[in-house]
Amino acid sequence: MEYLSRICFNSQGWRRPTGEARSLELASPPSFSRMFGYGHEEWLFRFDWQIDGWQYGFLQGVNNSRSTVAGMEEAVDVTLYTCEPGSQRRYVAKILDVECLSYAQSEAIHAQFVANGWLAEMQADILAVGGDVSTLGDSSWVNGMINIRFRQENVRWYPAGTYAEEDEYVRTLRRYQFNEIKSHAQAPYVDRVLLGRNGRPDAPNQKPFYRSGSAGKICTPEHGLIQAKLLDELRTEYPDADIDCEKDFVDITVETPGERILFEIKSDLVPRTVLRLALGQLLEYGFYYSSHDTDFKRVTLIAVGRKDLSLEDETYLKCLQQKFNLPLKYRAVPI
Repeated sequence: MEYLSRICFNSQGWRRPTGEARSLELASPPSFSRMFGYGHEEWLFRFDWQIDGWQYGFLQGVNNSRSTVAGMEEAVDVTLYTCEPGSQRRYVAKILDVECLSYAQSEAIHAQFVANGWLAEMQADILAVGGDVSTLGDSSWVNGMINIRFRQENVRWYPAGTYAEEDEYVRTLRRYQFNEIKSHAQAPYVDRVLLGRNGRPDAPNQKPFYRSGSAGKICTPEHGLIQAKLLDELRTEYPDADIDCEKDFVDITVETPGERILFEIKSDLVPRTVLRLALGQLLEYGFYYSSHDTDFKRVTLIAVGRKDLSLEDETYLKCLQQKFNLPLKYRAVPI
């Protein structure tokens, strides 16, 4: 599924609040950013705040639809737009495979933000633009101050100055809602003309956006839940095996007299993404040092995700197994 979602105006790439939306959003009733001087989405692209390769953030549209989208089992594509002076709608970015967090996920990641000192930085940022810091995360206004997550590499920036035309569907949208794109006619014109599998004639603009730091090394709450559940399952399935967590950086290793089974966990909702992210690590864990092995055990590589394979995913996995003779499997561990 694909959605359109509005974010408040920010001229600095949504790394921190700028206070600009307060003077631009004049509609009635007043928006959150007009009343309190900032929006919860203004740290959306603060890419030095990542946990295990995940970017966590907030969309007001998701907040307004939280009762129906919280913890949904399908990752979605979200096109972000903002309203600029003169009521122009500017497309900012399309984010692929966005996960709408459950309430439990939001609470867990909020605790991690506090522990990392990021919440304190957010409060300081609000004060710096004269905003009302007491409303940050206030349950009177938001059902969790962090409600989505995505991977930085899944952000597709629109070129600067990509504005919606007068007759586009997005021009009919007035509020911060999570608007599903239900037909081709509702899709942004720029996607129909420039983007897609056939490529685009211009290079995506990235100049206005800030990229610094690297992905954090702390595991996400989702990763930990999957690891704990899988560990319990494997202890039942292999009661006589040696089972270790984080041995030689492998999430879980199972050693039997004749086999070494390596499990790499990725908490993505999309199995195809799980396979893509896990495969390189599994190959390195399984075979980079294999020339030094003296036990000659059979090696099995297992990518672990949260959802079952689709028919297309199964076909892809079989192709990898047969064409490249890979000892690769997939295992779903729902949480």
